Amino acid sequence: MRQQWLESLPIRGVIKTEPLLRGVANNVYKITTTQEKYILKQFRFDHPYGLDRDQEVRVQQQLAEHKLAPDVIHYDATQGLVLQRFLDDPDLGHAKLPMAEKLRELADISAHIHRLSVDVPVWSLRERLARYCAQLAEFDSERASHFRKRLDSFRKLLDSFASHPVFCHNDLAMHHIFLSPDRRVIDWEYAGLGERYFDLANTMTVNQLELPQRNAFINAYEAAAGFTVQRDTLESWREVVAVVNQLWYELHHYLQRITD
Repeated sequence: MRQQWLESLPIRGVIKTEPLLRGVANNVYKITTTQEKYILKQFRFDHPYGLDRDQEVRVQQQLAEHKLAPDVIHYDATQGLVLQRFLDDPDLGHAKLPMAEKLRELADISAHIHRLSVDVPVWSLRERLARYCAQLAEFDSERASHFRKRLDSFRKLLDSFASHPVFCHNDLAMHHIFLSPDRRVIDWEYAGLGERYFDLANTMTVNQLELPQRNAFINAYEAAAGFTVQRDTLESWREVVAVVNQLWYELHHYLQRITD
């Protein structure tokens, strides 16, 4: 961690700093002071993935008012830093709970997020994928062309994206959900008004749910959301998510190589 970052933060009495994650979108550090523990996120790869960090912070500030996200203590757009308090509670992925209970928690949180009214633009999946392909083409034009062709086969589905928009997290891994009394959720960089089915398909994929777990999750979601999920539509979106994830990780592979 760079010393100038610490000097710019509104905290004092730092005892220890330690890296927690060198991720695709963020580097994450834990800072321990004499009074408190904090998380510092340093943004990475904003442009290739079309991330709007000002919007991300505004969204998190709104969600903190709903007690769904940690408060943003400090935001430095120039250095790409966000400071928030460290959550001591276990995350859902590591919680000692039966899988059936974890799936109900995941479904309840998904339904709660989809009901929220948040001031944020509609997410354009087509524009995001076009950006991914354009960025990948700078490293490997043949692979980018391959992905464009694969995505073109989902043209009608992509055209229907967010025809009935709801607020979505779009990366709701169990380790992003903390079991505080109010159930805090982190990592909102891909959030926005978007497609319910895409979000649900992402949630099943990122948590590597097998068929029985997917069925249990969707049954619980329907009960919590009061919404009937069309299973055929959801399976189609799962196919889209599989291609999107392959494209995302392939682009990340090249981006990681140029920074390591």
